[in-house]
Amino acid sequence: MNNDMFDSLDVPILFGRYLVLMGLVREKDIAEAASVQRELNASPLFHLVERGILSMDQIMRARQYQREHMVTFCQASRTLGIMSEEGCAAMLETAAKQRIQIGDILVKQGKLSGEQLAEALSKHQEHQESRNPSST
Repeated sequence: MNNDMFDSLDVPILFGRYLVLMGLVREKDIAEAASVQRELNASPLFHLVERGILSMDQIMRARQYQREHMVTFCQASRTLGIMSEEGCAAMLETAAKQRIQIGDILVKQGKLSGEQLAEALSKHQEHQESRNPSST
């Protein structure tokens, strides 16, 4: 699909779909990269264990309390004295922001160059903003 055809699309589209429509990668490449992304972008709770901030026991206790009382993980952590609700929320937000993006995976796999990724991200963002002006 060329740029003119892409520009005629009047709805926002996911970045992976954009890459396929522009002929930069194949559907199979996106599927493989998405699988890697799912595995690498583990739950933010796992990142807290991985970084030594919480133990598995603490997470299991908080999750059990969470299920029994139908509260958020951070509320359970505060109630059990594991950490403050604010500290918990800040750590989970930080962990969630450390997600690996599909474009970065495709570059590391050699499916795209860094330059192709940068150009595609720019064009995709322009398309998204022109199709959804309320998001700017």
